[in-house]
Amino acid sequence: MKKLSLFLCACVLLSFTACDGPSLGSANSKKKYYTGGGLQSEFIPSDKTGQNGVLKQYGYNGKMTSKINMRNGVKDGTETWYDDNARPIRQVPFINGVRHGIMKELYPNGHTMAAIPFQKGVRHGTAQLYNKDGSVFRTAEFRNGKLQH
Repeated sequence: MKKLSLFLCACVLLSFTACDGPSLGSANSKKKYYTGGGLQSEFIPSDKTGQNGVLKQYGYNGKMTSKINMRNGVKDGTETWYDDNARPIRQVPFINGVRHGIMKELYPNGHTMAAIPFQKGVRHGTAQLYNKDGSVFRTAEFRNGKLQH
């Protein structure tokens, strides 16, 4: 009887650790957790399909590392990445799940460090690296993902 009791307790505990847990936001939000218990990501739906909404991801320290809109289950819009001080450090544009547009790396002061053009998921166009003062440090030309010399 004692073994059965321990077994049932273990099953109950495992079932609680496998659950997403209570939602802090929408009743339909979906959350994933790190094995240590910290929040890894949460999806906050904007409609009843469960395919549209906002996806937020978090680091082990509990701080948000990125945020992106989802449409039809894929990234759509600008994904913004953040440092530990909640400052944007990267902006990646997506259209229907594919990188498309100018990806930017940012200095802590918000100025652009790098601007890299993407077309249909491939680097294509003139990429630029910038100094902290905003002046152009270097340019590079990409064609269909290949660096031009």
